[in-house]
Amino acid sequence: MKRQMPILLGETSIRILWAPITACVLTFALLLCAFPPRQTPETAYFFLIPSLWWLSSRPSYKSVLLAFLFFGWLYYLTLLWWLRHVTFSGLSLGSLLLSGYLLIWFLFARRLIPRGLEAGFGTRLLVMLSLASAWTAIEWGRSQFALGFPWCPLSVSQWQRPALLQISEWTGGWAISFFLVFFNLCVASYLHHLLVRRRRTKSKGIANNMCPDVYVGLACLAVMLSPVFFSSPNHQYEVPMLRAGFVQPYLLEKWESGKATRHKNTLRRHSRILASTKPDVILWPEASTPYAINKDTDWVEEISIQTQLPMIVGAITKSVDPPLSYNSICSITPRKGLTSEFYAKRALVPFGEYIPKGFDWIPNLDKLVGPTGRFEPGIEPKIILLDVNSTGKTLKVGPLVCYEDIFPDLARETTSQGADFLFVSTNNAWFGEEGCAEQHAAHSVIRAIENRRPVLRSGNSGWSGWIDEQGVRRSVMRDGNGSVYFEGAATFSISRNSSRINQKTFFSRHENWFVYICLPFIAIGFLIKSRKSHNESAEDD
Repeated sequence: MKRQMPILLGETSIRILWAPITACVLTFALLLCAFPPRQTPETAYFFLIPSLWWLSSRPSYKSVLLAFLFFGWLYYLTLLWWLRHVTFSGLSLGSLLLSGYLLIWFLFARRLIPRGLEAGFGTRLLVMLSLASAWTAIEWGRSQFALGFPWCPLSVSQWQRPALLQISEWTGGWAISFFLVFFNLCVASYLHHLLVRRRRTKSKGIANNMCPDVYVGLACLAVMLSPVFFSSPNHQYEVPMLRAGFVQPYLLEKWESGKATRHKNTLRRHSRILASTKPDVILWPEASTPYAINKDTDWVEEISIQTQLPMIVGAITKSVDPPLSYNSICSITPRKGLTSEFYAKRALVPFGEYIPKGFDWIPNLDKLVGPTGRFEPGIEPKIILLDVNSTGKTLKVGPLVCYEDIFPDLARETTSQGADFLFVSTNNAWFGEEGCAEQHAAHSVIRAIENRRPVLRSGNSGWSGWIDEQGVRRSVMRDGNGSVYFEGAATFSISRNSSRINQKTFFSRHENWFVYICLPFIAIGFLIKSRKSHNESAEDD
């Protein structure tokens, strides 16, 4: 029997208290810095290392659960702090739910990390593949449920680094998240090799200093960047598509009585200003009209007639029989006026636009729903036809409302209907000027590359502009101080690569195949652990 060395009180407190605090604070601080509006996406390459260091010491599962649930909650509170302008209780509960998703991964990592560090390269590689796959599957799971809210997956942190994102055309944004976690694990294994594993081996020389894990990580980085070298964009094939006029009215408290006339005048003024710049279409943000557009149509049709321009606007639409409300995107033309067909938002905001099933029994929950009452969801993607005067062509517009561009499947389904470009009509004015608009726009970058379609965005308070099919932010509305938050209007010339017209990407055709490939690696991770679990059972207890 080995004689155990006495543990001092200070040493115990460091292991039990300060180690998890340090690891969690560093991990979530680095992760927070990777997302907009902050400008340091490179921290996503090593944010996990502090937590992996702590997990390698085999802390109890109870301490892992408490630490990552609490600090994950603080992380999401900070990331989504702008949500407090609408509901602080919703922010708190939503952050706790999202922290629970992250907690699943860290508990899984607690099972695998000690096993991987003691094994050979083959087992370590399987452990790293399993953990990266688990992170990817959890992010995918967040997009499948009403309460999932897939806001800011790890891939979004790289929205300002389009070179890394080009592989999304084949894999979707899932491969970006997979790579970043896998690279974190490779670097952490390399550091463990330098500080621990190398010193335990008796062999000397160059071979002892080499760690294949880091070379695998660098090889993976090369694969991620390979589309840039093999299919770099050729501006020689870029052709004009249309000139789009963006109205950013910055309407606040628009549902209050007495403000309808002021808001109508704001929309009129900016639309008439845009008409002088000769756009092919005028775009309005989400729910921009003060009343249901099909109940208060004349003034909008008058703008279209006076400017002699078609308009695509975000507005509330109401049906009579049955009496239902839709958060929609509608089309108005000078000759036909408001068309009867419209696109209805499919992914409604839980507790903001509807009450999810199973929660109707909670008293006073209807008070959380917006002033227009409950919305009905749309049931299918739709296309809006747009006649473009400058080119003489008819384009197919793929509409998305509010935060629908954070759902990969919705954008992919719309593209599959033949959309020439995606149009996101949104309203982030509810959430102040604290980063919500930038975080939201970052998702559109991923959607543009996944589907190889330009994405046009009209925001009530910002972010308005367009992103090309390579994920490059080509034109963004900004004021004199460089802020995206202001009232104004602008016309931008939209173009696209002629070789991409009418072409569907591999991701558009084969959906979430990358996620499905990840699932067997997760199962392998459980099998790796099952061979070790008996030996660790006493220590885990």
